[in-house]
Amino acid sequence: MAAPGGRQMPAWVTRPLSDMPVLGPAESLSGVERELQELLDRYAKGVEAAELSEVEACMRTDEAFLSVESSYPNYGWADYDKNHLSLELGVLKDMEYKAELVHAFGNGDLSYGVFVFTASAERDGQRRTKQGMGTLVAEKIDGDWRIRHWTTCARRPPTT
Repeated sequence: MAAPGGRQMPAWVTRPLSDMPVLGPAESLSGVERELQELLDRYAKGVEAAELSEVEACMRTDEAFLSVESSYPNYGWADYDKNHLSLELGVLKDMEYKAELVHAFGNGDLSYGVFVFTASAERDGQRRTKQGMGTLVAEKIDGDWRIRHWTTCARRPPTT
C-alpha cells in the first residue's frame, strides 16, 4: 500500500489489527497492566449489556472527561452521554465489544494504555463490525481506576 506522495507504507501500518501483539487476558497480567485490562473488560461488559450504570462506573462522569472518536470530540460526561453513548446504546442491538491492551504504563494515580478493539452490533437489520485502536488515560479515584480521557479510531477498509 502506498502512502501519500507514493512512499511505501511500513508493514506495521497495513498489518491486520488481529495480528497486533496484545498483552493478554487480565488474569495473566499484573500491576497496572492487569488493572487497565480489567477496566476495559468492565467497560466492554457494560456496553454489551447496554447498561449505562456499568459504563459510568468505569468513567469520570464530570466535566473532566474527554472523548475523541475518530475526529469527533465530546467535552465532559454529559456531552458524551447525551450525544454519543446513550444514542449508540439505544440503536445498536446485540452488541459485542472487545478491547485488548497493547501497551500500558502507570505512575501513582495516573496511567495510560494503548488498545485494539473490535465492536460488532446490529443496526437497521444489518450486522456491522469495526476494528480500531485507542488510547486511554485513567485516573485512580477512591481506589478505582476511571477513564478520564480516551481516543478511538476505527481502521478504514482497504482501498483498491
